Amino acid sequence: MRRAKEMPELRKDYFTRKLVIVSPERTKRPFEFKDRKEGEDSDDRKDSTGKAQKLCPFCPGNEEMTPPAELVLVTKENSLLKLSDSETDRVKDWSVRYFPNRYPAVSPDSEVKYSDVPLQGEPAFGYHHVMVVTPQHSATFSSIPVEQWIDVLATLQDRVRWLYSKKTVGYVSVFINNGAEAGASFSHPHLQTLTLTKLPPVIEEEAECMHASMSELGVCAMCKVISLESTGPRQILSTDNFVSFAPWASTHAYEFWIFPKRHETSFLKVSQREIQDLATMLRSTLGALDAVLGNPSFNVAFHISSEKKTTKQIHWHIEVYPQVVKWAGLEKGSGVFINPVQPEQAAEALGAAARKQLAGLIGIT
Repeated sequence: MRRAKEMPELRKDYFTRKLVIVSPERTKRPFEFKDRKEGEDSDDRKDSTGKAQKLCPFCPGNEEMTPPAELVLVTKENSLLKLSDSETDRVKDWSVRYFPNRYPAVSPDSEVKYSDVPLQGEPAFGYHHVMVVTPQHSATFSSIPVEQWIDVLATLQDRVRWLYSKKTVGYVSVFINNGAEAGASFSHPHLQTLTLTKLPPVIEEEAECMHASMSELGVCAMCKVISLESTGPRQILSTDNFVSFAPWASTHAYEFWIFPKRHETSFLKVSQREIQDLATMLRSTLGALDAVLGNPSFNVAFHISSEKKTTKQIHWHIEVYPQVVKWAGLEKGSGVFINPVQPEQAAEALGAAARKQLAGLIGIT
């Protein structure tokens, strides 16, 4: 007898705001790293032509291994075309692909019943997608050209806008898992979008802090931080529109955040010029991270406001969490974190490397 598909469920902690998505389908996803021999690098997994092995579903030629892409970028005759796959035909010679995750953590068809406290749960309604950011299997986020980053960010902006047009979408989470220690299934560079019906606790807490500051002081709490950190010892890099810095209370060694300098609550309203600037910032800072730590595993999380009608807005930004120090009992059991690297020291090292990266990108010697 065939076992019925188990639908994802969103469960709430007994006492706190913590949310957990219980998603049995995720156990079925392939995992590239567990199949490697000890000491083997992803770049070693190539066939006789030098191309990545067929194991990777994100590589060109393996498009049939993923669901049909809803958006495909193709460069043709110096023009960027937006195409899509069909069930029987996949677009070739692409630069970016965006498609539904074959093993989604959430589902638009979840039939889980609602339950009340203390065993509070509900259907994990949502959409889970993958964006393959380059056709090059051996590329890294620190080596992708700025022009490619621009296409990725513009595509991301387009897809986030599309997701917010869905009735059940209350929040769009955008994140990158890079490397085995960061939870990635494959080394081929990719990012993910996952939607929730409500604000996640971290974003809601940031929104409450910002709302309180605006109500009591008439100023955005995050703008105050940007003003403080833009000229302080934790600043890493500053461009025309963005600033990156190591946060005062970094929970991860070499953690850094990227903020728009002007007060912006909507990622969807970021202009084309700002996207170009953000692409340069990401390429420079992630390049610096690679230069300082030697290709570490890391996570990237976009903290953005919901585009649905709500007063819970934040100054949107990006947070980068290198996975170089494991959290242990204190961190997991108490929410108190030990960071062996002073944020000021991390900023000094990353700042020097980021400025060198930036100089190389804009041709300064």
